[in-house]
Amino acid sequence: MSRVEDELRSGPGPGSAPVDAGAGADAELDIKGTPLVARSPVRSPVRGPVRSPNRGPVRGRVRGPACVHRLSAVVRLYVLLISAAVRAKMQYKFDFVTSTLLETLMGTYDYLIAVVALWRFHTVAGWNIYEIGLLYSVSKIGWGLYRAFLEEVDRFEGYIVRGDFDSILIRPYPSLFVLASRNFAVTRLSYVIQGAAIMVISLRPLLRSGVLNWAGVVHLALALLWTTILFCAVGIATSAAAFIIVRIEELQVFTQNATSTATLYPLEIYPAWLRNMLLYFIPLGVGNYIPVRYLLGKGGTWLNLAAPGVAAFVSLAVAVRLWHIGEARYHSTGS
Repeated sequence: MSRVEDELRSGPGPGSAPVDAGAGADAELDIKGTPLVARSPVRSPVRGPVRSPNRGPVRGRVRGPACVHRLSAVVRLYVLLISAAVRAKMQYKFDFVTSTLLETLMGTYDYLIAVVALWRFHTVAGWNIYEIGLLYSVSKIGWGLYRAFLEEVDRFEGYIVRGDFDSILIRPYPSLFVLASRNFAVTRLSYVIQGAAIMVISLRPLLRSGVLNWAGVVHLALALLWTTILFCAVGIATSAAAFIIVRIEELQVFTQNATSTATLYPLEIYPAWLRNMLLYFIPLGVGNYIPVRYLLGKGGTWLNLAAPGVAAFVSLAVAVRLWHIGEARYHSTGS
């Protein structure tokens, strides 16, 4: 008699775990009078394909402590990759410092345009130089953070043209995460430095005159967050078009470059169709203009402070959905 049949006759040994016949049993087989329960494989609580720890994260919905552990692992990996990218750029310190300073100085021409206009007319559409400076700084900082963290998403056209996106798809992480972690454009922080400097200059007289209080400064920090998320959403949605039309450089000029410049100034100076586009179609104006207008006492209600957060997360969800739709239609170049 074989060893298997002997074990089946005698039943489970003293050290064996008891068999649960009620958990997913499909059928019972009788081998020489000994019942053997054939059960279906135990279903994993994780939906989607399960990967081993050596091959990357587990895809699908993860809940509870496992979700926290997975999120912390992803954050640690992202910080590690970004740190490596920053260290690589810092190998050439002189080039880094000079390029950052030059971009910071050259980027101030947008604000100098407003300064020249206000030097003669004192106000533009009811906004003085410090109020425009506050509006300008929120938009400029949001733009700089987007370009720093999602520089590779902004350059996504090259991945499609060269066929490099194929190498992104074989990674065990979502493609957006892989792109974001490939590069951190440190020199783009020049926009953040520029915006922060103008914000500090503008805040002092506004706080001193009572136009703005410290509670408004807290809401201003939230406006920076919403503006950054909205820039990321518009950038992701624009780059997703590369899956379909491949060349998106001209589209980026329209949806990102032109609109980011337009939001540096009060929307009252633009015609109605352009204001509506910046508030509803490409809602970058919702991030800075809507809350800053209310904080400076130029109209609106408390909804002006709540609407940007809602618009930011809705826009980001729509942008990520468009990315997934485009990714599903992606065809390799074959190179």
